[in-house]
Amino acid sequence: MKKIFGIVILSFLITISAYSDVKSRYSVGERINNKVILDNKISVKLSDGEWEIIERTGWRWGNFVGQYIFLVKTIKKEIAETISLGFIYTGGKRIADVNSWLYEVAFLNKHDGCYKRPEYYKLELFHKGATINCMVIHHTDVNKYIYNPDDKKFAYLNANTIKWIDENSIDLPKIMLTSQHIFFSRQASSKFYNFSHSINPKFNNGPKTEYLTEETSEYHPFNLDKHPKHKKLMNKFISSESLFHMNMEESIGIKRHQKLQLSQYINKKAKIKKEVGGDIISKISELNELYKSGALTKEEFTKAKKKLLN
Repeated sequence: MKKIFGIVILSFLITISAYSDVKSRYSVGERINNKVILDNKISVKLSDGEWEIIERTGWRWGNFVGQYIFLVKTIKKEIAETISLGFIYTGGKRIADVNSWLYEVAFLNKHDGCYKRPEYYKLELFHKGATINCMVIHHTDVNKYIYNPDDKKFAYLNANTIKWIDENSIDLPKIMLTSQHIFFSRQASSKFYNFSHSINPKFNNGPKTEYLTEETSEYHPFNLDKHPKHKKLMNKFISSESLFHMNMEESIGIKRHQKLQLSQYINKKAKIKKEVGGDIISKISELNELYKSGALTKEEFTKAKKKLLN
């Protein structure tokens, strides 16, 4: 996620002096619960527990605006879960440049992107013109990612995270399960969205991890079939992340023909939950239309909405 901002800087040849800080509702070190809000479209429910904002970046350059939030949940000084959320508002300007760096980010980066790689367990992609809707599921060698990333020119982006780890004596899991989500559709928004979510198997009823590098890990696609318990956790993770991706598609306003076909990965309980949630949203929308038309008073609308939500 942080590398996206680095690529934008290089692509547009923006110097640090060209930035002006963009106000954010969060500050580094702040502790939050329940949910994290990125903008007027994106609000993500957090798992139970206290989360800390580790990094918060905001910048503006002409019509372009960027926001990035990275938050971590720890349990007994060990990282249990991480979430990063970010967007770049393009303002409908410099379309050719935007299209160029979008393609570079998604398809020309030799270290990761929205194309098949040996370490990716699942890749789902819609790509037409400048529109990109992408979900990637893989495992992460945490020490390698933080201290010795494949793309050395962006290693400096981990400096703040390393400082936080050292100052707080944080224990790193050797392996985490990670999902990455990229969205850009001018039919839905002028924003390029990029989200990432990682979990520590230890705190998700996962089996013990014996092999601790990217290539040897039980969670590597080449090894998963030999480790059914690890595969079961990975498939559970894919189910939850597919549901998350579908919800983000709805929030952003991705058109039906641009959506990914992810229902195949979602378990029955998650499907029921999504269908019920969708039904509630539909009914609230209907109530809103009745209220706007004058068929319902404000008091009647408020009571009916409250009843639905309860």
